[in-house]
Amino acid sequence: MISEIRLASERDIPDLCAIWQSAFEDPEDYIKYFYSENFKRILIPVYALDGKPVSMIHLMDAFFSDGEEDFPVRFIYAAATLPAYRSNGFMQTLILDAKRAAEENGYGLFLKPSPRLREFYAGLGFMEDSRFRVFRTAPEKPGTNGAACFPLSAEEYNRMRDSALGARPYVKWPDAHVKWCVDENDFCGGKTLAVELSGDSNRHYLTGYTAKSVLHVTETDLSPGQLRDAASALCGLFGADSMEVLFPEDASFEGETIVSSAVFNAPLRHTYANLLLF
Repeated sequence: MISEIRLASERDIPDLCAIWQSAFEDPEDYIKYFYSENFKRILIPVYALDGKPVSMIHLMDAFFSDGEEDFPVRFIYAAATLPAYRSNGFMQTLILDAKRAAEENGYGLFLKPSPRLREFYAGLGFMEDSRFRVFRTAPEKPGTNGAACFPLSAEEYNRMRDSALGARPYVKWPDAHVKWCVDENDFCGGKTLAVELSGDSNRHYLTGYTAKSVLHVTETDLSPGQLRDAASALCGLFGADSMEVLFPEDASFEGETIVSSAVFNAPLRHTYANLLLF
């Protein structure tokens, strides 16, 4: 059996879909939508046997930015192996090859490790880097705050995001990635919005979706206090009873934290890593 590591081509997409569906719970229409929107902008190294992919990772270009300089990095996403070929080291080989390329070409790697794979990635040299701080709130009094919400394009969202986050280390994404995040959120029933609060001249951004009556805010520049004030309007708009929001780990409130990223060869540390597609 001939084995090789190579980049996937469009003819491999059916095999990639099969690997994805064997490892994750996403429906087939979502997986096909992912590749139709993203295949040409990302790299997909595969481990192939007799030409057929059996293991894969996805690499997406981004930057770690400190507001003054942007450092190239790649995000590792949707790493998976067909069940019949697991425990053969194929995934480890792909990750080690990605690490070698990163060191040789001077860029970093980062990923969102699932709890069950944290030890695996730690053993391959990835260090936990940053966390989200989780903020939860619910409307106290119906209709107490005026919050006007408008659809927001991916490009405008990204400009607002860069402006809001530029004073701290953060993951800076190209417009194409943010467009996918907005499209994916919409595909899954979410909304990406500009938010205007009464008494506040600033325009804010927010992206989120509702699951089991909870509004999950993936990202926003609204403060915890502003979210409390707007909870009634936002939960009403999203059809939710309460809200859960992910903030950078240094946010000024106490609360649960969860791992957001692990890094290798990273040019910055404690980098706010969001829009990670998880």
